[in-house]
Amino acid sequence: MGDACQYHSNADAAWQCTGCSTNYCGTCVPGSALNYHQSTPKCTLCNKRLENVGASNAAKPFWQMAPFYFRYGCTAGPLTVSSLCAVAALAMTGLGLLSIFVFVATLAVVMRYNLLVIEKLAGGQLEAPTFGDAQDGRSAAIFAKVIGMILVAGGAGVLLAGLGEGAVQVYSIALSLLAPAAMIVLALEHSMRAAVNPLKLLQFTLIIGWPYWLLWLSTSAVSAAPAYLLPLVAEKLPAWMLLPLLAFITSYFSIVTSAMMGYICLTRQRKLGVIAQVEDQEPLEEREFERLKALADTVILLREGRHDEARKTLVNVLRQQPNDIALNERYIRLLLATDDKKALRELGPHLLERLVNLNHPHKAAELYLAIAASHGVPAIDKSLLRHQIAEALYHQRHFKPALALINNLHKEDPHYTRLDSAYLLLAKIYLDGFNRTDNCRKLLAFVQKKFPNSSVLGEVRKLDAILAAEQNAQPA
Repeated sequence: MGDACQYHSNADAAWQCTGCSTNYCGTCVPGSALNYHQSTPKCTLCNKRLENVGASNAAKPFWQMAPFYFRYGCTAGPLTVSSLCAVAALAMTGLGLLSIFVFVATLAVVMRYNLLVIEKLAGGQLEAPTFGDAQDGRSAAIFAKVIGMILVAGGAGVLLAGLGEGAVQVYSIALSLLAPAAMIVLALEHSMRAAVNPLKLLQFTLIIGWPYWLLWLSTSAVSAAPAYLLPLVAEKLPAWMLLPLLAFITSYFSIVTSAMMGYICLTRQRKLGVIAQVEDQEPLEEREFERLKALADTVILLREGRHDEARKTLVNVLRQQPNDIALNERYIRLLLATDDKKALRELGPHLLERLVNLNHPHKAAELYLAIAASHGVPAIDKSLLRHQIAEALYHQRHFKPALALINNLHKEDPHYTRLDSAYLLLAKIYLDGFNRTDNCRKLLAFVQKKFPNSSVLGEVRKLDAILAAEQNAQPA
């Protein structure tokens, strides 16, 4: 299992700080790299560069991915390369000496593609590169490096031959065991010198650990597959198809082994120092990015006890986006978390009113309860706001705080223009929340008497009729 985000335990880490090693998920680091200065996300805590670790952190163990390797070879890019090998093999049969050139060119293309597979997978790109990706003009240079590696290995073998047959056998075994490491080092560092350096190869195997030897067994078995498969079909196919088929399946299985080598590097990406390849994403619109970044940074800074920085971050964005629901809610919760009684007393009602005006009275009601639970009932002097929050509380079945908000409203604000509606709500609260039909009838009578032209009279009379019908239905 990969590392979890330090601030969202249910999310895998997607970024790690190069300075303080803090792990962040995608919620903590919103948007794409293009949203950040110089396309480089920075740590909220220490402002050092963040490194993308999403692919490597989510990578499963090498031995659990066997189906992936074989499916990888069946995607568009690998199949194109394998098909090219088959066509080249078919063409070589009638080209004479020119066939040598075709063979070398094809081999160079296949080598370049295989090394590109290793490089891309090690960087976290799970989709196979296209055939065009490999046409970067480096095929000849890479082919030359591979030939150079073979010559160096052969030369070392000749030198060791003077030490006796035992030395040659040991060298041959070591060469076989380190061959995958040499190809991987060549793919990642693009250096023949590194790829033939025994110490470099041994270091690589130590970083990978015991899974390297499982990789060696797997690649050895897969590489030998064409020799076992071809005899099974040789007698059933015309002779002209055998060479193209051999070229196709050999190319296919070479790409499968390259996928194995690339993926095992992905599982040790950070230890190997491989730079992660971040997938290109559409950057967020600037206002949306600033909003999400402020919300994320506030959570992080609060968790770390840096309350003043959290508040400053949030206030700066709220000045630009004062009507954003999430920002306003986060600000109230920040004041609650920091136990800022003065700010809650002065700003709390204003922030609740803003949420109501933004058509989110239910959210205002939730935050009203949160403030009341931790700091006592906030003083709200606007009758309309009290009425609106009380109505939201009623719908959430929080009857007691709803009652407290609008009870005796006619005494506290006799000129409130929606007093009829407020007392109809109060009647419902008494009826549904406390089963006080007596108080409910009194309030309904009060509304009918004091507000004969009210727009809510229809609902008042309907509720009154329901109460009367229930009373008549009771046995004497």
